[in-house]
Amino acid sequence: MQGQLLIAHPLLHDGFFSRSVVYLTNHGADGAVGFSLNFKTQFLLRDVRPQVKNGNFPIYEGGPVAKNQLFFIHTLGHDVPDSFPVSNNIFVGGDFNELLHMIEHGKVKSHEVRFFAGYSGWSEDQLEGEISNKHWLIHDPQDAAFFSFEPDDLWGIELTEIKNSYSIFADFGSDPSMN
Repeated sequence: MQGQLLIAHPLLHDGFFSRSVVYLTNHGADGAVGFSLNFKTQFLLRDVRPQVKNGNFPIYEGGPVAKNQLFFIHTLGHDVPDSFPVSNNIFVGGDFNELLHMIEHGKVKSHEVRFFAGYSGWSEDQLEGEISNKHWLIHDPQDAAFFSFEPDDLWGIELTEIKNSYSIFADFGSDPSMN
């Protein structure tokens, strides 16, 4: 499932993961790791690294694990040394200092990288159990187009990609009493 998107089922009311879209960067016998793509924080890269010129890149809440650590996924390939290919020209991690250097020199655009405080993690067989219990819908993205979608729209867009009739859920607010 590495490289796939997990879209929270419309009826999942799980606190953090409600209405989330998670990109899986690693999936194996020991478990899975991914990053929630649609929970933008109020912070920018320049808030945690003020010395970085052009650091106006948003930071997203990647998940409930290790929220005090910064992670990133990108489409810059091996221009960021030591990055790990996930799929469809999307990479995770790499030489953070080299990435900062590229950002300072204007060589990186906001749709090419996403920064995350924390990550989403599942232990062995935990994710498979959640999928069989219909907590997640799975979508295999053809490319990194989801990098350029507005975070508030991403869940609805991906939900509709899975099944057009699911678009009705995207039109409702997260609190049914407010509809």
